[in-house]
Amino acid sequence: MRPKFYHAWAKATSQDGTQHYITVVGKLEQGKKSELIAENADVPYEKNKMSKGILTYDNKKFNRKLTLGLSICHPHDRFDENVGIDIAKKRIEKGDTIGVLETSNLTMLNEDAIMAEIIVKLNYISIHLEKYLKK
Repeated sequence: MRPKFYHAWAKATSQDGTQHYITVVGKLEQGKKSELIAENADVPYEKNKMSKGILTYDNKKFNRKLTLGLSICHPHDRFDENVGIDIAKKRIEKGDTIGVLETSNLTMLNEDAIMAEIIVKLNYISIHLEKYLKK
């Protein structure tokens, strides 16, 4: 499945009174993830004889992964939502993320949960803006 992107933006004021625009983008990827499993097993080799062995197999599980990226508009620039989204997407692709959530539970990371996570991150960054401006 192709990745899906979600986003939200907000205004935040730094300690010196300067107003910034913050954009948080979430990239959702889903598919099957391979996991190599090794288990102890009894292996029959002759009539009524057993030997100890290790059984290894590839277990494929459904997997969803949400990666979050951030962009903060400089106060002297004109805010453009699409530019903010593009910057955050590029940061996700480069690995400069602000969080990754991964699950094999089918009921997790639905659209409502993704938007809730993005809004929570947005609120946290708005409150702790100074921490993110220094990066």
